[in-house]
Amino acid sequence: MILNNLKAIFIFFTCLTLSACSLFDIQQLDDKTKVVKIYDAFEHINQCQFINELIGSEGTWYSYLFVSNKDLTLGSINDLKNQANAMGANAIHIQYSLDFNTSVTFFAQAYDCAQ
Repeated sequence: MILNNLKAIFIFFTCLTLSACSLFDIQQLDDKTKVVKIYDAFEHINQCQFINELIGSEGTWYSYLFVSNKDLTLGSINDLKNQANAMGANAIHIQYSLDFNTSVTFFAQAYDCAQ
């Protein structure tokens, strides 16, 4: 009886642990996302058509210990690119990053630039 209870507890915690791993996935580029260029200087996009403002973010209070800063940054950039692509933009001007201990967040503008 005790052995069966221990097996059940072990199986429960194993399933819980494996399902928790999916919580630490970073934002991926959508399959439909085309090339979206990223600029940090306004000179590169001053001839482009402004579309909208964007906020890209990655990370949470419970996942930041398990995800590297590089992956948090990449996830935030991917979030910006997916949003820009959904709006029909092909360029992003990153204005600044917001510093948090648990996540990476960028404030940017989406633009449509002549190819």
